[in-house]
Amino acid sequence: MPYKLKVKTDGKETIYERKEAPMLENLLDALKVQRQEIVMYSDPKKLPTDKDNERLLSLRAEFAANFWKNGLTKKDVLSGVTAIEGLTSIVNAINETLGSPLSEDDLEEKKDNEKPKK
Repeated sequence: MPYKLKVKTDGKETIYERKEAPMLENLLDALKVQRQEIVMYSDPKKLPTDKDNERLLSLRAEFAANFWKNGLTKKDVLSGVTAIEGLTSIVNAINETLGSPLSEDDLEEKKDNEKPKK
């Protein structure tokens, strides 16, 4: 399955495509993202701070730049990737790299289907 990421730079939209499987270097980047998420969400009494959110997006952008390569930079990702479609592409690539190919919507649907019916 090819991984695609749409990035807008200098008013021009470019689609980056990766056809190869994630490598160990990508796994290292994905683990950094996962660790930040764990730190942010492990205490239900503490909400993520602005600094936490900035770090998470920065790590995701770094992952994307390294994952799709071809001259793509972290700055390009932060300023040229949409907050919905683009971020979904990045999160899905991170999840697959970690061995969790399901998106958040897929996980919610799976949980709903597993609930016992009354």
